[in-house]
Amino acid sequence: MTASSERGSMTSRGEAAFPHRRRPCAECPWRRDVAPGQFSRERFDALADTAGSPGEEAPLGAPMFACHKSPVGAEDACAGWLAVSGVEHIGVRLAIASGRLDPQVLDAPQDWPSLFDSFDEMAHTQARRSSPS
Repeated sequence: MTASSERGSMTSRGEAAFPHRRRPCAECPWRRDVAPGQFSRERFDALADTAGSPGEEAPLGAPMFACHKSPVGAEDACAGWLAVSGVEHIGVRLAIASGRLDPQVLDAPQDWPSLFDSFDEMAHTQARRSSPS
């Protein structure tokens, strides 16, 4: 897969789109089939503001959950995050309403791997455990 086919970065009108990955990468923490422990609990704690819940959506200006493969300063939204938590993020909703993001990114296609149901479930399962002292 080429970089351009992995990323969605332009609208059909050639406008700047909401940068995002088109599908979860092999190491995506949102995937249930990825071994836990690749990221620290502290890293997930720092990302908690990226995920809202019904009635308590992540506000406009809240950070996005970026794909760990995207370079700093040119972050792409994680495809797994968009499919699971994107609907509860006001910035994502605005990008969809303004035509900068296809609403289909909020639904994981059937050929995708199984994803966690929420940020909390993903972070709890995937966080690296501290070694006992």
